[in-house]
Formats: sequence, C-alpha cells, structure tokens
Amino acid sequence: MFWLLVIGIVVIGLVFILAEILFVPGGILGVVGGLLLVYAIYMPYSAGYQMEAHINVLGILLALSISLYIMIRSNTWNRIKLSKSSDSKVKKNAVESIAVGDKGICISRLSPMGKARFNDIHAEVKSYSTFIDQATEIEVVEIVNDKIIVKPLIK
Repeated sequence: MFWLLVIGIVVIGLVFILAEILFVPGGILGVVGGLLLVYAIYMPYSAGYQMEAHINVLGILLALSISLYIMIRSNTWNRIKLSKSSDSKVKKNAVESIAVGDKGICISRLSPMGKARFNDIHAEVKSYSTFIDQATEIEVVEIVNDKIIVKPLIK
C-alpha cells in the first residue's frame, strides 16, 4: 500500500508538470508537480527503505528523461501545435475612399470616436472638439495617419 501511494504521487507530479508545459503556463502546476516528486522521493527515505528509495529516485529520473525525450522529438510538437494559417485579406481601407470635405452621418455617438457612414462606406471617425450624437450630419475636416477627423454640420 505504501508503494502504491508513492507511485500515485509520482504519477500525479508528472501529470502536473506535463500539464504545466502543454496547457497552463505560469509556474503553479510545475511547482506543485515538482514538490510532489520531491515528496515522493522523501517518503521512502523517511520510512527507512534505503535501497528501494534509491530505485525510486532512479525511476523518477528515468520517467522525467523519457518524458523530456518524447517532448523534444519534432513530431510530438507538430501534432500539438496549431497548424492552420489565415489566408484572408484585409478590406480596402475606408480612408482611401473618403476625402476632406465629404459629408456623412453618424451611425453611433462620437465620444470622441465612433462609426459614421459616407455614402455606402462605413468608417471609424474621430471628433476633435465635442461629442456628436447619433444621426447627426458630419463633414470630414482632416485625415491624419489613416484617422478620419470630422465636425458636425451646423444647419
């Protein structure tokens, strides 16, 4: 029963370390797994099983070495890693279709940034001065670094 407990602690420690490497980076599971392995090494020595404790240490080191070898092999990481690539394209920039002086309407409230529609083009715009309510007519006053600056039209 004692050795079953030791083997169980070793297996749980190895699973925690493996989970740390593959799923939950951050250190907590790895530290807990390492502490479990140290405790599994300590238990047989404290119970007076000197020869069995040496075998236990060699078994733990062998298990860690085999795990490391399996993880280092290139096929292991190729099966785990994400291999999908994105081949989508970015839409044409709205700034290229909008010029200073164009008139549009706010789709959302500009506070100071929001969405506006110029003809059939939707774009993110910015107001320098005030908040502009939704459905207010606006005019482009400046385009700086792909940012469209607008002002409300006064009727």
